[in-house]
Amino acid sequence: MIPAILRRRRGSLLWLIGILTLAVVMAVLATIPLLRGTPDGRLGSLVGQLAPELRGEGLDGRAWSLADADGRLVWVNFWATSCEPCRTEMPAMQRLADAYPDELLILGVDWGEGRDAVSDFVTRYGVEYPILLDPTLDTYYRWAGTDGLPRHYFIGAEGTVLREVIGPLDPTRMVAILDELLAAS
Repeated sequence: MIPAILRRRRGSLLWLIGILTLAVVMAVLATIPLLRGTPDGRLGSLVGQLAPELRGEGLDGRAWSLADADGRLVWVNFWATSCEPCRTEMPAMQRLADAYPDELLILGVDWGEGRDAVSDFVTRYGVEYPILLDPTLDTYYRWAGTDGLPRHYFIGAEGTVLREVIGPLDPTRMVAILDELLAAS
């Protein structure tokens, strides 16, 4: 017959082993996203497909579409003035638009905001590449299907989506993606 004190210790030991096992399992599950690394944009719902239609009016009143690329790589960026990562990215994107004028066309598509708010933002941040308005969000949902800003799509000369990046891009990643895609074209 096992004395009561040994039964309590054995029960406590089993609980301790169970808790430690659970902690190890939780730690392994928590590290899985870290093991995947940074998404490179090669996977996505639109990658490898023809880009959805993109037609919109720019702040300057001009009608824009993907056909305006004239053989250049097109970077479609969905953004909003209220999106903090968008505000951080756009000056770097402008520098890249200036650095690659013959190879790259950036089309910024605003996420349903009014012309005055978008115009003020663009002036404040010095954005000169075309900014299209999407007041009904029809264009956004045709491309994205779900919420989430910023969104970046890189479209090749044939009209195929080459990269799809959901979330912010730091300038180093922007340059790496552009260098790779421009070298391949």
